[in-house]
Amino acid sequence: MSAFFKPRRISIVPRMLARFRSDAEGVVAVEFALVGLPFLMLVAAIFECCLVCLGQLTLDTAMDRATRAVFTGTFQEASDGTDPSERMQKDMCAGFVMFNCTDFKVEVTTAASFAESGARDPYDAEGKGLAKDFGSRFDCPGGNDIVTVRAAATISRFFPFLDLTRRPVGLDRQLIMSTAVFKAEPYADGRCR
Repeated sequence: MSAFFKPRRISIVPRMLARFRSDAEGVVAVEFALVGLPFLMLVAAIFECCLVCLGQLTLDTAMDRATRAVFTGTFQEASDGTDPSERMQKDMCAGFVMFNCTDFKVEVTTAASFAESGARDPYDAEGKGLAKDFGSRFDCPGGNDIVTVRAAATISRFFPFLDLTRRPVGLDRQLIMSTAVFKAEPYADGRCR
């Protein structure tokens, strides 16, 4: 062996790492693979949250319209012999709503004081849906009654893996509800049927 030539051990690993570090092809694909899925999940969560909030907003608006009529007694005055629960559901579903009116239920109860007032939970945790007996009670309010109105409806879910409220109805629906408690004006007792 010559003095100018020293045998070196050639290692392939450092050369491959150096080539890998200097190669820029495919960087965008790798970065998108790392960031793209979480970003798309975030966009889906924002979209789902907006739809649930819009559905809840339209239910609250419908509840406001219906309870104003009960509060002032115009609901009782407009009695036409039909079932009052169905009439209230029809009034609440009039106009723009983002909830499903076929699954929509309303329950109205009256009490002598705010401490005695209350409403049942419309969600059946075991059956994962609306409670079977919810919506079967409609106490016709009179003047000065403490009235509790609770409405429950379902809205569509496009991303069911994003469970926002822990009240799913089936695989692709979500329960939303709205409650109003108020003291009716001192109007003369009317009839609801």
